[in-house]
Amino acid sequence: MWRIATVWRIATVWRIAAVAGLALGAGATSIVALASRAPAQPAGEHIADYKVGMQLRADGNLAVNEQITYDFGAASHHGIFRDLVESETYDAHHDRRYLISGVTARADNNPARVDVSHTGSYLHVRIGDPNSTVTGVHTYTIDYSLEGAARTFADHQELFWDAIGNRWSVPIDRATVTLSGPAPISRVACYAGAPGSRLACAGASARGRSATFSQTDLGPGAGLTIVAGFPSGSIVPDPQPILHRRRTAADAFAVRANTVIPAIVIGLLTMSYVLWLARRRGRDRRYAGSAVDAAFGNATGAEEPVGIGREDAGPVEFVPPDGVLPGQVGTLVDEHANLVDVTATIIDLAVRGWLTITDLDGDYELTATQVAGKGTLLPYETALMNALFGAGPEVKLSDLKYKFRAELARIQDAMYDDVVAQGWYRIRPDRTRQRWVLIALGFLVVAVAATVIVALGSSFGLVPVGFVLGAITLLAVASHMPSRTGKGSAMFSRVRGFRRLFDEGDQGLREKFAEQHEIFSQYLPYAIVFGCTDKWARVFAQLDAQQLETGWYRGNAPFNAILLASSINHFGTVATGTLYASQPSSSSGSGFGGGFSGGGGGGGGGGSW
Repeated sequence: MWRIATVWRIATVWRIAAVAGLALGAGATSIVALASRAPAQPAGEHIADYKVGMQLRADGNLAVNEQITYDFGAASHHGIFRDLVESETYDAHHDRRYLISGVTARADNNPARVDVSHTGSYLHVRIGDPNSTVTGVHTYTIDYSLEGAARTFADHQELFWDAIGNRWSVPIDRATVTLSGPAPISRVACYAGAPGSRLACAGASARGRSATFSQTDLGPGAGLTIVAGFPSGSIVPDPQPILHRRRTAADAFAVRANTVIPAIVIGLLTMSYVLWLARRRGRDRRYAGSAVDAAFGNATGAEEPVGIGREDAGPVEFVPPDGVLPGQVGTLVDEHANLVDVTATIIDLAVRGWLTITDLDGDYELTATQVAGKGTLLPYETALMNALFGAGPEVKLSDLKYKFRAELARIQDAMYDDVVAQGWYRIRPDRTRQRWVLIALGFLVVAVAATVIVALGSSFGLVPVGFVLGAITLLAVASHMPSRTGKGSAMFSRVRGFRRLFDEGDQGLREKFAEQHEIFSQYLPYAIVFGCTDKWARVFAQLDAQQLETGWYRGNAPFNAILLASSINHFGTVATGTLYASQPSSSSGSGFGGGFSGGGGGGGGGGSW
């Protein structure tokens, strides 16, 4: 009995010790397990488990099922998104396309809202409800199919695929990829890590038609790329990449006989038509008949186009034809109401007694006379006088700076109206130019648009370039489209004859007008318009200061004709810069042997939203 009791007590003690030991061992194991897992648990948002199941069918289509266990932590989000690659660079001239279809998704094994959109080269799949948020751990399942994943090589067929792409913004604790194929898998490989990494993944094995790949602790931007080889003929027909030729300028504007020749023909025809149109619509008219008729008019008023090269100057005229004024001459000759025409008009008004000009050593003072000058002011001259002396009878040029430009536009308008009122043009030259510029720009826009459309859709983009050349030609000749009437051409011819007085009559003028010193001042505004002020002054260089005394210009010292001309030139320069000044603005291959992570097709990534 004693022995039995003793044995029982000893057995009891051993049982207690065993139970305690087991308990302590279990506790220690739990602590060790917890300690070993602690570093693998990210403190923030992460993917706890990422499982990808893929089935490569005999026709080459790939069916994919992704199960993503996403831990949002304490942060509130609506769900996750997944970017699936639809297109990626293949070579220098092609992109590789993947045809993705049948995208569905579930959240925690329940139907979920899915929004699919195309963003660049990705198919953006957004899962979740924008009107509600989630926290903690949730499992998302995404199913889809795609074409164009497998490839054919000389000795095998292959799937080289970024099963888990490199665009995930959160770490992934565990990743597992399973693949089933249409035939026994002959070889496998896998790569893990950041894009370009050639490190082998933790596990890659194949058995029969199935293969498994695994990796743990993938950081943000790290992915898992798998490679699986199959015997030739496993997929029928042989799978090939779906390639899309990348459009380049060389493709769109291919240089071939059937593009260059039509472009040249269209360009020549279009430019020829534009030049014909410019000759027909932009040629001046003249009075029909003899040279005398052309210069002074005929009995019937009949007109004809001016012949090429027939714009000869008339005979020398010693007085302005029909009393034409300097501002009118400038607008008639070059078909522009320029600043020099306005400046010459100011000088002419001074010569005619409507105002005086006083030199103030760098600045100039204009003073309106108390009595009317010679002649009747034309509308553009009235506009000029009002603009100069609207605030009072005296004004300095410096005071007009930044204030005169709006008035200048009205004066130029009046000058254009005047040449129409004189019967020299049927339409204002500026409006004729504007109309043809607008037509040319419209033609250019249409031609460029046609070129772009054709280039985007074919390789014949060079053909409509001919129309672009025609539009540019029209734009170039638009400034020559204003045309004078017969009366305008007659006056133009006579004005050119009057200019010969300034170019050819030096000696004769010196002898004929030496005593008529007023001629110098009267014709000085015309010399300004003709651009020969200095030449005109040299004709009267021998006249003394008393003979050149003028009441309209007051300088600081006695001067001769050349000094006066120099002063007037300086006045013109200052006036031009001042009158036109604007208000200043305020300052103010195969994956085997050459593979790497991210080197396969597909991939992409995702994150929360």
